[in-house]
Amino acid sequence: MNKILGIGIVSLSTILYALLSPLLKKANVSIPPFTVMTISMLSLFLLSLFMSIFFEHSLSLNLQNGKNLIILLLIVGLINGVAFWLGIKGYKYMPLDQQSLFALLSPMLISVFAYFILGEKLNPKIFISLAIMGIGLIFSFV
Repeated sequence: MNKILGIGIVSLSTILYALLSPLLKKANVSIPPFTVMTISMLSLFLLSLFMSIFFEHSLSLNLQNGKNLIILLLIVGLINGVAFWLGIKGYKYMPLDQQSLFALLSPMLISVFAYFILGEKLNPKIFISLAIMGIGLIFSFV
């Protein structure tokens, strides 16, 4: 049952993230990228603050024990900001269907980063899948 719930949650997340690109591209037509980022991130911040207070019953933050985690999260925010800005800038240069195909590189990159950062094992099956996806990515641009 937990696996089915997990698949449902991740599927819904994927659908919602897929909805973001067309909406952001539409907004980017008349608003500059950093303004798009500011407005969307402000709404994300306010929603996260509200949800943290009401669903977690507090802003759980222990500064003494969590300095390294806070630094890690600030790095995550910086990477997210740069990646988000680059994604929005990319809307000018290619159609969404081609741009979204680059997401196929994520499993390979995530696996490699998880190996180095978390010590997770690399599954040989993923390399076969990635080769097939890589070939598909190449064909989409030829």
